Amino acid sequence: MAKTKYGHFIKELSFKDYGPGFCRQGTEMTGKLLGYDLNIQYGAYWAAGKMGKPPYDAEVHDFDQVMIFMGLDTYDMGYLGAEIELTLGKEKETHMVTTATAVSVPKGTPHMPATIGRMDDRFIYMTVSLAPKLTAKPFKLSNKPPKPAGFMRSIYHENVQSLAFTRNGPWHYGPLNQDTHEGAITDIKGKDFEFHMSYESMNKAPYRFGPVPDKPHVHPYTEFLLFMGADPDDLSVLPAECELYMGKEMEKHVITRPTVAIQPAGHPHCPLIVNKQDRPWIFAVVRPWGFTGKGPSGYID
Repeated sequence: MAKTKYGHFIKELSFKDYGPGFCRQGTEMTGKLLGYDLNIQYGAYWAAGKMGKPPYDAEVHDFDQVMIFMGLDTYDMGYLGAEIELTLGKEKETHMVTTATAVSVPKGTPHMPATIGRMDDRFIYMTVSLAPKLTAKPFKLSNKPPKPAGFMRSIYHENVQSLAFTRNGPWHYGPLNQDTHEGAITDIKGKDFEFHMSYESMNKAPYRFGPVPDKPHVHPYTEFLLFMGADPDDLSVLPAECELYMGKEMEKHVITRPTVAIQPAGHPHCPLIVNKQDRPWIFAVVRPWGFTGKGPSGYID
């Protein structure tokens, strides 16, 4: 394969099959892979039961994190297909997650355990951690009974974001781009820390991203583009062919597998074009330090 100037920004993802169990297959993007103090993991849950690793206790960590419960019905992205009881805080406040949801966990906040009490359909569970490795310390909760979260009156109400999706119609990006992928997009924000992420269902091709679809753009923040399969039976498949152009030279990269494309602050990128696809998939953009942050250390070349 010929060497390219920006090829080191394109990372194909490898997946591990965990064998029989609740979480069957997943991938991890470490700080070493991404070049930043950042860790992204996601995998498909196949069955109800305890989430995480034994002994399934509460935990705490010294970095901010966002947990995403992502449904896989690409024509109804708010649908999760499961009921999950999640514990937050030393107060043992329990939240029922029943739709696509993002949970902000500021550093030092106890969280977990979590239990899938019912599952009608499989879903993706993702964590975005602002640290190169996902490490946690056990946290001993009191023996008091859990306190169910009330409607809009709980301590951690603003940490638990039920996701709303906007339909992608023609002219979604404005007067210069009439394309539609007939999917829907949502936005995720951090609570008490800078963070932004969006993800959307890609239901139709061809499709071009952006308000000026044939030209590159640049911005002052760092972001990570995720090309994700939506089949929980095999997340290692991306049923699409995408073209991503990088740098002022518009160096062309063809993406046909699940991939993360790293866009450091100030780095020109796009056009991004979906040429064809066999089945729906998911496109996500992670901005770990929000719309102004470059990241704590910059890209490690």
